[in-house]
Amino acid sequence: MMLGILIAFWATPVMSVSHLVFSIGMSVYVLVGIYFEEKGFQKAFGMDYVAFKKRTRKIIPGVY
Repeated sequence: MMLGILIAFWATPVMSVSHLVFSIGMSVYVLVGIYFEEKGFQKAFGMDYVAFKKRTRKIIPGVY
């Protein structure tokens, strides 16, 4: 899901400066959100989530 959001910010035929600034800002926002979301999931679900996190990736399946 997060990969789709990032693609939506960056997939544009013409990148203006304002769109570039927006894309960078929203990408940072998503990455910070992923950090806090995973912290919350780990607190809520404990070791089950830690095991799930080891099997899956954050953004790009199989890479990161």
